[in-house]
Amino acid sequence: MMRMIKVTLALAVLPFTFGQVAQANTIGTLTLADCGTAGSGCPAATYSFNIGTTSATLTIHITGAVTVGTNNLIGGVNLGFLPSNLSLNITGGSTTASGAWTFTTGSLTNNGCSSTSTALFTCAMFTTNPTTGGATIVQGGTYSWTWNYSAISASSIFSVGNVHVGANYNPAKGLIVSQTGATSPIPEPGTLVLLGSGLVGLAGIMRRKLML
Repeated sequence: MMRMIKVTLALAVLPFTFGQVAQANTIGTLTLADCGTAGSGCPAATYSFNIGTTSATLTIHITGAVTVGTNNLIGGVNLGFLPSNLSLNITGGSTTASGAWTFTTGSLTNNGCSSTSTALFTCAMFTTNPTTGGATIVQGGTYSWTWNYSAISASSIFSVGNVHVGANYNPAKGLIVSQTGATSPIPEPGTLVLLGSGLVGLAGIMRRKLML
């Protein structure tokens, strides 16, 4: 009878120990020597993103030389990470870049943010003149944009697979629009607690078994 109870307890713990870990958000990094699939004209940079259920952040670290009059301004940025059939309610945004910015949805073009039919993008554009103006950037500088939105499910974030990253360099309109699959799901804290509890419980059962 005691052995049956131990086996039952062990089986009860297994789902918490080996079950699939829930995903809370995704992170990734893309390093480009130029404009990626869009061609030339962009400074070398590292693009990092962190996408969660209520906010997403894109961080650009400029590693290459910046040329005044060619690519020393960023007029717009975007992240694409949701299917186009879903809705996203943007509640606000912030940036470490200079100037006034508008935070919305849509894919990035040379003229700002527009609609898309392939994936749902968060988009930010330089309010004054996204076509030729923008925030001044320098080599070695790091700039971040964060979009806040109403809660969405983690499964929706991962349903697209790859994340599109975009940045529009001005005043010469050097456009970078690339795609990366470098995503790394982050477990939810609550799931980690269950995982730890399961391991501790299983260890206790095994210890009692050895003592008998």
